[in-house]
Amino acid sequence: MKLFAAVLALVNANAMDERLAIISGHVDRLADATLDMTDKKDARYVSKLGAWMDALVVANGDRDGAECDAEVVEEEDDITVFSEDDYCKLNSQINSALSSAARKWACDGRGDVARQAVRRLKKVKNLYNRQHCE
Repeated sequence: MKLFAAVLALVNANAMDERLAIISGHVDRLADATLDMTDKKDARYVSKLGAWMDALVVANGDRDGAECDAEVVEEEDDITVFSEDDYCKLNSQINSALSSAARKWACDGRGDVARQAVRRLKKVKNLYNRQHCE
């Protein structure tokens, strides 16, 4: 029984890293397709997303990727399926996926890190929308 619990913890520990790697890949795809990295606003968009991904890893603390004790909510398709050609929708899906990851794995830190992440990631999403979607 202890072996099963250890294996389950190891599998869950990798889930956060895998999710963030997938999201990072989609951020890179979005940046390659639509962003001009010489533009300060576009560079700031990518920088802020990267900073929040790093903040989620730090806020997970010494759990090594294990989920918080909070109630787990079923994931919607919007956070697991990413648009191939609609980049405005992809921006929204990246935001949803990072917000979900924050709720799931951001346990430690000063204040409610998950709530901070969700609120500030919405501002990052709007930064892209103002530049490229209107």
